[in-house]
Amino acid sequence: MKKIIQLMLLCLSLFLFSACSGQNPDDFYGTYRFKKAVYLSPLSSSMLEVFDSTMDGAEVTIEKNHFKILSKEFLVELPDPQYISVEKVDDELFELSEITFPLDQLEGIYAVHEASGEKTSWWIYHTDTQLWIGETIPTPVGNKDHIMTIFEFEK
Repeated sequence: MKKIIQLMLLCLSLFLFSACSGQNPDDFYGTYRFKKAVYLSPLSSSMLEVFDSTMDGAEVTIEKNHFKILSKEFLVELPDPQYISVEKVDDELFELSEITFPLDQLEGIYAVHEASGEKTSWWIYHTDTQLWIGETIPTPVGNKDHIMTIFEFEK
């Protein structure tokens, strides 16, 4: 009986430790306005300036039960999204760099999934004061994504 209680306490401790050690999406909930395009894939035929004018005035809203991007060109709305914490985006053509992000301050990278768990093309990168939204496309080989664009937003 004593061993069962010890085992239960150990399991409870491990559960609490793992729950407390993860990134907290609440840290970046809010509404943000587009600041600038900071990355464009070398595979794209467009230019950053085109995205700056297209996204001018765009807003992104990130809440527990709602993910929304509203721009002049498109609307993305996901009810009850899942924000899946990831270590890094696996894209051989893209390297996180100080030009794109303040790497030493980057607090989290999240893949945005639909309520059903299906992957979307949207990613969130954040520090305690800054937020970036990345858009990806699937690669034809393997289960990887290719980063097409990254936009910086501000509160």
